[in-house]
Amino acid sequence: MSLLKKGTIRALVVATGLFNVYYIWWRSAFTLNEAAIIFSVIFLIAEIHGLINFYLFSMMTWNTQPRKRPAPFEGANVDVFVPTYNEDIKVLEATLVGCKGIRYPHTTYVLDDGNRPEVKALAQRIGCEYLYRTENKHAKAGNINEALRKTKGEFVVVLDADMVPQPDFIDKTIGYFEDPKVAIVQLPQEFYNLDSVQHSKTSYQWHEQQLFYHVIQPGKDRINAAFWCGSPSIIRRDALEDIGGVATQSVTEDFLTSIRLNAKGWQIRYHDEVLAYGIAPQSLNAFNVQRLRWAQGSMKIFFSSDNPLFKRGLTIRQRLSHFAAIFTYFDAYQKLIFILAPLVLLVTGMMPVKVTSGYEFLLHWVPYILLTTLSIKLLGRGYFKIFAVEQYNMLKMVTFIKASLTFFLPKRNIFRVTPKTVEKSLKKQDRRELKIQIVILAVIALCVIYAAVNTAWGIVLTYSNILGAWVAMFWACFNGFVLFFALRSVLKRMYDRQDYRFPVKMRSQLYIGGAAYSLTVSDISSGGLKLSGIKTNFFEKEKRADLCLPDGSTIIPGTVVYNKKEKDGTSNVGIRFLDLSAEQKENLYSFIYVKIPRKMQGVNLTEKSPVAENGSCPIEESEFQFSVIDS
Repeated sequence: MSLLKKGTIRALVVATGLFNVYYIWWRSAFTLNEAAIIFSVIFLIAEIHGLINFYLFSMMTWNTQPRKRPAPFEGANVDVFVPTYNEDIKVLEATLVGCKGIRYPHTTYVLDDGNRPEVKALAQRIGCEYLYRTENKHAKAGNINEALRKTKGEFVVVLDADMVPQPDFIDKTIGYFEDPKVAIVQLPQEFYNLDSVQHSKTSYQWHEQQLFYHVIQPGKDRINAAFWCGSPSIIRRDALEDIGGVATQSVTEDFLTSIRLNAKGWQIRYHDEVLAYGIAPQSLNAFNVQRLRWAQGSMKIFFSSDNPLFKRGLTIRQRLSHFAAIFTYFDAYQKLIFILAPLVLLVTGMMPVKVTSGYEFLLHWVPYILLTTLSIKLLGRGYFKIFAVEQYNMLKMVTFIKASLTFFLPKRNIFRVTPKTVEKSLKKQDRRELKIQIVILAVIALCVIYAAVNTAWGIVLTYSNILGAWVAMFWACFNGFVLFFALRSVLKRMYDRQDYRFPVKMRSQLYIGGAAYSLTVSDISSGGLKLSGIKTNFFEKEKRADLCLPDGSTIIPGTVVYNKKEKDGTSNVGIRFLDLSAEQKENLYSFIYVKIPRKMQGVNLTEKSPVAENGSCPIEESEFQFSVIDS
């Protein structure tokens, strides 16, 4: 961002902040409606909530310029921890293959809280150490603490069971620990399954957490208030031992641990570079399981002695920044008020504000909304997608309200692992998850129809402020519009594939009888691939084909399982991989889960082409190619 642009944005943010204070003062001093005082005060409280949010967001995103990235140092004793409980073996295997490929000397430990024989066998096959517990007390936090007692690494990389690291993961992060005050280096969470419920259907490269990981966390880092998100990260063992290990008093153990580390003077650095790829919650059910856990854990911290507003040892900016991470979960109540407010006005005729004319209100409210929205948009540095963010706020609202209610119930919060695989039955679960939002949408529609009839004919109700009624109808319609597309986005998603298919476009060569044919690999997964653009009909179902990976690491046996002719005369051919040896599977997983995600993020890779005149493997330098050899 240029200095001129940065200065302009900051000037706008300051002006917005000053105007918003004036707006709230005007609302409090002159517009409370005594005739509907409870409704009016609740609406004002929601607006004050928005003012607080704006100031916290501005503080955290004021400066997002990354710190200088330090060079690595040699000789560090590094352990890699992969905690697991009930994740699918294929998911875990991809992560362990990625760990094996990390270049910096290290030892990988599989921390199996499920105590599964198949996980032990997998760890031994790939060359990892296997640790387990007889009981899984304190879930992931307890699992890591137990492993710390059994290992001796000076530094510990923590990777979730689905988080596949890049080969240079440690090389890019170990240098931060030259500073003896650095306790943790946190990295962004990025995901390779671009069809998840967390990814926008209109822009698959954007997902709901990008604003946090690419704007908010870098901004927090500049004020020494970044926090640990669990995975992917690298930790100094001494720092954890200084605070008694990973915190176990909250299901958001990473956030609570961050507060305690900061309170003791330890620093958490943020490295804004994607060096690991995981699985985003595929279904709304998995998404809500994860968000419910985060909300419950954060709210528990708020009502504990570790509340960052009062925790001794924190700086002012750390207090406010950590408080913002908790305060965000109460946005759900503000969202609910802003959904219900226009409906109450349309059904009862009660106004939440008292003004001499509707134009007076618009004269204050319109610049308040426009300035705030524009400032947040600019501070979001391209990651704040207004419509998409509003959609996800609608989807999360019920979950966050549920979290606040369950906190006050005697039932203990339980750590639930976010589901990493997909079942067809989840489609029905997602519909059940949305039942409250569906009811809200129906109520919005009925209220708008009711108001339109009254506005036209005054059959039941005559509005004292017709402009206010029209504004309320427009507001309700906007809320309904956003909610409708949020529901539509979830309900139209497909959950039929167990293995994610990477949507690639790789040049391919097919060799038959000494002749070479050009075609395209259009998607690939751990179970098979699809070839497209085939102009000749030489493929038959169940026909055998040998597939050579672009880096020439191995040849993968496969068989044709379908051959579908398209309208343009070409065919799409599906090939399923046959039983693979351990070496073939490792090479395949390394290619799919390590190299392809990085390529999709725009990182230039130099691969060796497997294409040769005789169809053997490998040969020249090139980008991605695929060789299909008829057998």
